[in-house]
Amino acid sequence: MDTSHIVRTARGLRQAVGIAALALALLGSAPAGASEFTINACQADRSEFSTRAFEDFANRGMLWRRACNPEGPGLRGLVTANVVRAGRVVQGSRSYFVMRAPEGTQFARFTWSGQARRHDCRYALQLWADRPDGPSIAIKNVRANRGCASRGKTQVAGWPRAQTYNIAGATRVVQRVLCVGSHQTPYCSARNLNYIRTFTAAAAVVDTSPPGVAIAQDNAFTRGEWVGGTQQVNYGALDNVGVRLVRALAAGVSSGETARPCNFALRVPCANGPGSIVVNTTRLGEGSQPLTLQAEDAAANLGASAPITVRIDNRAPGAVPVSIEGGDTWHNRNDFGVTWTNPDEGDRAPIAATRYRLCPVGRADCITDRRPGEVDHLSNMTVPGPGEWDLRVWREDAAGNHEPTNASVPVTLRYDPESPDLGFEEPSASDPTLVSVLVTDKVSGLASGQIELSAEGSGTWTSLATRQEGSRLIARVDDAALPPGPYLLRASARDRATNQNSTQSRLDGRPMRVNLPLRTPTLVQAGLVAHRDAHRRRGQRKRTSLEPRARISLGHEVRLAGLVKTRDGRPLPDAQVHVRSRSANSPEHELAVLRTDSRGRFTHVSRANATTVLRVAYPGSGTTLPSQREVTLLVPGSSSVHARPRRVLNGRAVTFSGRVRSLPIPAGGKLVELQVVLSDRWQTFRTVRTDASGSWRVRYRFRRSCGLLTYRFRARLPAEAGYPFESGYTRAVGVRVRGRPCR
Repeated sequence: MDTSHIVRTARGLRQAVGIAALALALLGSAPAGASEFTINACQADRSEFSTRAFEDFANRGMLWRRACNPEGPGLRGLVTANVVRAGRVVQGSRSYFVMRAPEGTQFARFTWSGQARRHDCRYALQLWADRPDGPSIAIKNVRANRGCASRGKTQVAGWPRAQTYNIAGATRVVQRVLCVGSHQTPYCSARNLNYIRTFTAAAAVVDTSPPGVAIAQDNAFTRGEWVGGTQQVNYGALDNVGVRLVRALAAGVSSGETARPCNFALRVPCANGPGSIVVNTTRLGEGSQPLTLQAEDAAANLGASAPITVRIDNRAPGAVPVSIEGGDTWHNRNDFGVTWTNPDEGDRAPIAATRYRLCPVGRADCITDRRPGEVDHLSNMTVPGPGEWDLRVWREDAAGNHEPTNASVPVTLRYDPESPDLGFEEPSASDPTLVSVLVTDKVSGLASGQIELSAEGSGTWTSLATRQEGSRLIARVDDAALPPGPYLLRASARDRATNQNSTQSRLDGRPMRVNLPLRTPTLVQAGLVAHRDAHRRRGQRKRTSLEPRARISLGHEVRLAGLVKTRDGRPLPDAQVHVRSRSANSPEHELAVLRTDSRGRFTHVSRANATTVLRVAYPGSGTTLPSQREVTLLVPGSSSVHARPRRVLNGRAVTFSGRVRSLPIPAGGKLVELQVVLSDRWQTFRTVRTDASGSWRVRYRFRRSCGLLTYRFRARLPAEAGYPFESGYTRAVGVRVRGRPCR
C-alpha cells in the first residue's frame, strides 16, 4: 500500500481521536493530585497540540514528524516512520521520540492513544516506558518478523480511544520505529510507509521534593522598616518541576499570592527564578509580625522561606494639642517654636515628620509644608509676613501615614516687626490739662504707654497717670500741684509685640512744651457768719463778718458762708463746692455738696455738735484750678449741774451731780473738775470721772464755815485727747452755809 492510502486512513480517524484528546487536555491543565502533575502532549494539549515534552531522533532513511493538530494535511500525530523512497533501509536504522521525567521525579501513569501500521514486518513499531532499576513496561509493541500479514497486505495496530497504563517508577517513555531486518534480508523496504504515531499522550509525574523560596530583603518592607498600604515582596524560587504559586503569610494569615506561568505541555511545566508578590498590608494586623513566603510547585508540594520580621502601620497618628513657646502673644521676631508631646502608642510606627498648614487669619491662601525629622516640635517656624496666622499641625509616622483631618486645634502665630508711630495732639481749649497722644500701629495694635513731664532744664522726668483709650494715650497734668513755669512732655508707646517708640513732639513736629498752670487760678473765701454790734450807730444794721475761727455752744446753729471767684475777682456761678468735716475722733468726711449762686456765693447751715475743722473745697473744672479754705468751729464741752441741798449747816454735806451733754463720752469716763470761787477766782477742789452714760456725782461736807456764807460752784469739762470738744463750764450754782458766829 502506498503513502497516500495511509494518509487517507489517518484522516478517517481524526474525529474519534479529537474527542478523547479534548477530555484529556481539560484534565491535564492542573496538577493530577497531591505530589503529582501531568505532562500533556499532542492532542492532550488542546491549546497548542504541543510536543515539546518529547525529544526526537532519526537515522538516515528514517523520519519523525510533529503534526499533532488533527486539522491539517498529511499524516497527523506524533509520527516516527521510515522515509518512503525507492530502495532499502539499512538494518538498525531508527526513528524515535523520548519523554523524560523531570530530574528527581518518576512517572506514575501514561495515557495514550495512537496507531501503528506497517507494510514490511521487518520493522518494529514500539511504545514503552523505561524504569531505571527494573524491566521496561510495554505499552504498544509490534514486534519485527512476527504476525506478518499476507504479501501486499497492511498490518494495523492501535486505537484512537485513550487508555491509561501503570508505569510507576518509569523515568522515560519511548516511541520508536526500528528496522530489524531478518537473517536472510538484513535490511527493510523503503517503498512503503511504516510508522507508529501518537494522537494523545499524558504522563502523570510523581514529585515529592518541596520547592525552595527565599525572600529578597531589598526594600523597606522586607528590611523590617515601618510601612503601610500595598507593598512588594521580591523573592527567588527554585524547584525541579518549577514553582506554580507563591503566597505570602503574615503571622499565619494569607496576605497575597502570585500565580507563576506554567505550561503543562513542557517537561518542567512551571517557571523558576525571581518573582514578586504584592501584599496588601491593610488586610493584616498592625505592628511587628513575622512574614514567610510559601511556594507551591507543579506537583502541589509546599515549601516555605525563612521568616523575616515586617512592621505594618496603616493608621495615621491622631491629633495632639500643640502650643507656642512663649505663648500665642505677639512676637517681634519672625521665629516661632511650636511644641507638643507625642503619646506612647506601643508597637506602632514612630513619628518621622510633621506636616502643617499655615493660613492668614480670615483668608484662605494657605501654605502647606512638611518637616522631616521634627517629631515633637517645629523649630525656627516663620510666617510669610506681619499679621496673624493660624497654624494646624498633624503628624506623619515612619510608615508614611498622615491624615490632615487629624490636624491639631489651630494656634495663632502673631508677628509684628514694626514699632508704633506716635505724636502729641493739640490740647483742647475746653480741657487744657488733658494730654492726648495718638498712636498708630498697623499690625498688633497699641498695648501700653507712658506720658512723662519735666520742668524745662531740670532733666528730671515724672510719670503721669496714663491710661489707654483706643489708639490714644491719655493723661492729665495736675497743674494745681506743680510749680508754675515751662514744662516739657514726652511719651513712649509699646505695641503688643513689645516694639517700642517714643516722642517729644506734636503731630506736626513741633516740640511738646507747655506753661503751667494750664487753668485759671481760683480763690475760695469762707467763714462762719458772725454779727458784730461794736460801734454800731443807732439805726444801722448789724455788721456781718465771716470768721475763720469761731466758738459756738453745743447745739447752736452754725452758719457757714463764702464766695468762689477767680484770682482776678470774677465770680464763678453754679460752681460745685464740697464741705468736708473732721474732728479729733472722726476722719474727714463729706458734710455737704453746695452750688454757688449767680454771684458765686454759697451758704450752709448746721448744728454745733463737736469741735470741727470744716474744709471748703472747690474741685476746679476743666478750665479753672481747684482751691480751698479751712474754717475752725470750736465747741466747748457741756454738762448740767445740781446741788442738793442748797442751804446747809456747817458740818453737813451737799451732793453735786450732773450729766455731760457733749457726747461721746471717752472710754473710762469724762474728767469733770468741780470748782468753787475762792479769793475772787475759780479754784478746783475735786475731780471725778463720769460713768459710761456721762453722769457724775460728788459729795462735799462743809467743816470750816462760820456765820452765814454763800458759795458759788461750777463744773469744768477740760479738753482731752480724743475728746472732740474744747474746755467748757457749767452754769454757777449757789449754796448757803450757816455756821457758828465768827469770833
